[in-house]
Amino acid sequence: MEKAQYQELFLFAAKAGALEGHLFKRRKVEPLANWIDNIGKMYQDLPPDVKREVNPVFIPVLKRILQYGERVLESDLRRKVEQMLLASSAGLETKKAE
Repeated sequence: MEKAQYQELFLFAAKAGALEGHLFKRRKVEPLANWIDNIGKMYQDLPPDVKREVNPVFIPVLKRILQYGERVLESDLRRKVEQMLLASSAGLETKKAE
């Protein structure tokens, strides 16, 4: 798959998942910590070549999470998102150096 295809797939999945989550009626709302932990685990499990391709679109998403969550993210959750941002940014820097 080409770089642009990975990025489009990532954006499509992110938008579709966000809409599904917004519309889905839940009996119990899942804690925000679970969402962040799941995203972090899923990102870590991606193959390195996929990470390199999605990082350019994942990084802005993480930055928006930090911005929009400014008032609701507890410090430990904010740190987890910041760590994901650092890891994905480091991956982007590695790609630029290649």
